[in-house]
Amino acid sequence: MGQALDNRPIGVIGNDEFGSAIAERIAACRFRTMYAALAGSPPVTYGEMQERANELSVAAECPIVLAAIEDTETFRQLVIGDGEPRVTSSPQRGTVLVDLGARTPREFQALVEVLEQRNVTLVDAALIGGPEATAHGHAKILLGGDLAAVAIAESVLSLLGNVERTGPLGSAHAAAALMGYVEAAHAVAREEALALGSACGLSPETLQRVLSSESSPRELNVVQLARRAALARRIARDRRGSADIINLAAEKNARNRENR
Repeated sequence: MGQALDNRPIGVIGNDEFGSAIAERIAACRFRTMYAALAGSPPVTYGEMQERANELSVAAECPIVLAAIEDTETFRQLVIGDGEPRVTSSPQRGTVLVDLGARTPREFQALVEVLEQRNVTLVDAALIGGPEATAHGHAKILLGGDLAAVAIAESVLSLLGNVERTGPLGSAHAAAALMGYVEAAHAVAREEALALGSACGLSPETLQRVLSSESSPRELNVVQLARRAALARRIARDRRGSADIINLAAEKNARNRENR
C-alpha cells in the first residue's frame, strides 16, 4: 500500500453513515485519512491520523478517493458538476476513484467517458454489511474494474474487511443489486409466511423457531436492502429485462393497506 499511496493520504467522501465508518476505520489502522463530510453525513470522531477536509482538497492531495454516495445525481455533481469540474478538477496523476454507491452499467459508462479525459480511473465497490461491520473491519467488499486500479483499491478496501473481485467496471454494483433483490424477495416471503402462520394459530415463538435457518436473509440495513433492490430494477430496465423485479417498498405498502 505504501508504494501505491507514496506516503500521501487516503481520501474519503461521504454523505451517510458509511462514509464516516470508512474514514474512522482507515484512521484506526494508522493511515493518514482526509474525510470530506457532505450534507447528511453524521458526526465523526477525528483521530490524530484523520483530517477534516472538503472534496476539492481531497481531490488535490489524495491518489485514491473512496466515495460513499448512493444517489447518482449527487455523485455526478460531485465528480463532474454543471459543466465545471468539481472533485476531479485537479486530480493527482493516475487518481483512482472508488465508487461505493449504487450505479447501473449505463450510468458508469457516462461517467467513465468524462473521467478518462481527466486521468481518473473509476472502480466500483459494494459494502456488504452495515456501518458497524465496516468500522470494525468485518465487512465483505465486492470490487470491480480495471485490474491495475482494482489492485490499488483493494490495498485500501482490505482494511474494511474481505475483498472479492467481481470482474469489469459495474460488476460489483450489479452483484450487490442482485443480492439485494434475492434478499428483498426472501424478506417479503418471510413476512407473508409469518402473517399466514399467525392466521393459522401458530404462536410467534413457534414461527420464529420453525422459520429460523441459515437461509434467513443477511443482516442488512433496511435502507441498504431497499436501495439494492431498487438498483436491480434499474438494471433490469436498462437491459430490457423483466419489469417484475420486486419492489420491496410497494409490497410493504400494499400489505399495510390490506391490514387497515
